[in-house]
Amino acid sequence: MQEWEKLLGMKWPQNACDRSGECCRGAAQLAPWDKLIQQAAEGSQTARNFLSQYIPYPNRTEALLNAPDAVEASLEIARLRGDKEEDIIFYHCIYLKGQSACQIYEDRPALCRDFPESPFGAIPKCCGYSEAQKQCMDKIDAMKTELQRLKALQASQGMTDA
Repeated sequence: MQEWEKLLGMKWPQNACDRSGECCRGAAQLAPWDKLIQQAAEGSQTARNFLSQYIPYPNRTEALLNAPDAVEASLEIARLRGDKEEDIIFYHCIYLKGQSACQIYEDRPALCRDFPESPFGAIPKCCGYSEAQKQCMDKIDAMKTELQRLKALQASQGMTDA
């Protein structure tokens, strides 16, 4: 169990994939294709795994046409993290046939089997994991609100950090 699961008191669902193909059509990276190739050549297994199944879209418009929810989810995460939206490169999986039929679903790579590993990444609204992500974010918001309430209470009683 992940630390965040313990903290939030919830378990991240397994096998909630609804096979919409949105994540396969709209994978995002801050690294452009040539940078990923360089990382792979330098021994990055993550870059190698990604490059073995994803190819970049020629432009953002193509990505938006093919995976609008995934693109928006990635851009939203970028805004939250303070990343430059223009630095995000969108990719699509070579194993996807049509809009959502994975040709190797039963034998898909770990990168796919493990997606998403947590609620903190870009999860498209149409994804089977989006409701679990929303529940996690609601719990985090409630915890932040409670923390602010406790700090205000502490301040009103003249208590200070030791």
